[in-house]
Amino acid sequence: MVYTVINPNRQGLVQGWRVISLCGARRECAQEKQELRVFKRIRRNQVRSGMFIHVIEGSWFSHPFMKAGFLLTEADDVDALRTSRADAVVIDTARGLDVEQLPQVARETAETDAAAPESAPPESERAMADTAETPEAVAVPIHAPGPTPPATETAEGPCSLAEEFGRASRIAENAKLVMTELYDQARLGRIVEADTLVPLVDEIAASIARNQSALTSILRLKSKDEYTYVHSVAVAALMINLGREIGGFDRDTLRDAGVAGLLHDIGKMAMPPEVLGKPGGLTHAEYTIMKLHPERGHSLLTRSRDVPEMALDVCLHHHEKVNGTGYPKRLKGGQITLFARMGAACDVYDALTSNRPYKEAWVPNMALKTMFGSRGHFDSDILTAFIRSVGIYPVGTVVRLRSDHLAVVTDINPADLTRPVVRMFFSIPKRAAIAPQDVNLLVEADGDAIVSSENPEDWGLDGWEGRWATIAA
Repeated sequence: MVYTVINPNRQGLVQGWRVISLCGARRECAQEKQELRVFKRIRRNQVRSGMFIHVIEGSWFSHPFMKAGFLLTEADDVDALRTSRADAVVIDTARGLDVEQLPQVARETAETDAAAPESAPPESERAMADTAETPEAVAVPIHAPGPTPPATETAEGPCSLAEEFGRASRIAENAKLVMTELYDQARLGRIVEADTLVPLVDEIAASIARNQSALTSILRLKSKDEYTYVHSVAVAALMINLGREIGGFDRDTLRDAGVAGLLHDIGKMAMPPEVLGKPGGLTHAEYTIMKLHPERGHSLLTRSRDVPEMALDVCLHHHEKVNGTGYPKRLKGGQITLFARMGAACDVYDALTSNRPYKEAWVPNMALKTMFGSRGHFDSDILTAFIRSVGIYPVGTVVRLRSDHLAVVTDINPADLTRPVVRMFFSIPKRAAIAPQDVNLLVEADGDAIVSSENPEDWGLDGWEGRWATIAA
């Protein structure tokens, strides 16, 4: 739909709607039945009980409400909105109370935007898909806690990739053992003792606090055979990293996010092995079976001990999409909680960048481009924060430089995600290894820049996991 909102000082975009130019006056369309709506933009301290909140302007994380489009009736909600960091509020005066002495909001006809969500390339569809009835999720205010404390950081503080790489490798190996045992027990239908996962989650969080990229770069190199187990560890690490990027979560909340990542796909242990590990595309019947895994996992976790509510929610809803086309409940928009939306982004990213029985791993920036182009699948604010947290060229990505060298990304530059710190290690003209050389493409590139992401195997660099460990050190 298209709306125009006017105030004395500015004319602008409201929550992603296209703004109609005021110079062209009002458009008339005799062929279409159109709806006339009246909206007003007000300051957040002007809201009062009885107003219908149509839009809360600003970042999705600047206020405690999971969705707009509600009648404001509770005093606590009025206070929460007034004290939030929202830029402004748009009210619908046809569905709730008005406010006196405010600028008139222009009336424009609402048009239906018939553009369908852009579909992802075919080979990404299964990665995006396979990653007892329950009540519909209820959108309720979630008041964020205070700033994230250093909590899981050790006294050593932040460190370089080389300094953290060895510790991160040991954490990854231990995590494989823990998750293999957990999933083997789940396959037998045995309940989960979620509190036993806390030490592992704390290790993951501590590693990310020291260096946000070392562990995730290692976990991305999992083999096809170990995907099921290591994928959950990778999602846990990505969830914690994303939570730190968003900010405002305390230690316990980030810990629950990590546990949610570890348990989000546990329902796959109830899937037939021949379907779960099928090397080709799934039939309609097989896909229908695979879509049961969130509910199967949720059922197991509800019978288990000490499972955080967040983990139950993420397990059941990490395949929901904001446009309502996901599963199992076809929730849309604000019906999907913040952490389920986070889980959806982390799950799909790791699925796309991993080797699977039915596809080879995508280079990370292609996965991010695909996700960004899949409008309606992900929450745009969360996806933007996710990209900030991993970088456009995540650490461990092999890239081709304008200088005809291959390099591997060793750090991201938050000021410009397209120009990370890289370590050159291979001469393309000579097709030979060179002495590693670090280059910060943001400040010392001397005209050098990334031309493309590359698959190491295309250059004869087999056994990249071992090579990456050597180069990173």
